[in-house]
Amino acid sequence: MRKLLSSTTFAALFVLSACSTPLETCISNASADRDTIVQKIAIAQGNIDRGYAIHRQSVPYTYTGECIGANVGRYACEKTGTRIDETPVTIDINEERQKLAALERQLIIANQRVNADMAQCRVLYPEQ
Repeated sequence: MRKLLSSTTFAALFVLSACSTPLETCISNASADRDTIVQKIAIAQGNIDRGYAIHRQSVPYTYTGECIGANVGRYACEKTGTRIDETPVTIDINEERQKLAALERQLIIANQRVNADMAQCRVLYPEQ
């Protein structure tokens, strides 16, 4: 399901990106690295708060669904779906805190870079 969601999300973003202005695209691209760092900070902080990390894995499973055949109409058939299994993983809290501190330092630099890049975007693509 996660793979399907990711594909669906990607398709939706692709369609929406076709509607975005060059300025919006430029700003989105400029902030992508910062957004990734923010996500990593949230994960690290969550790991520290919980005391463990969560490993997520897609697991396929088979179920009986409904299929449609040209000559036979509707019939029961086996289909494959996926689910996300979450497993707790032990972590070294001190190491996780060090990682969080490093990410927070990276975020300061990324914010400066994003601000400069966004200013450049506004110069390249002034709104009309």
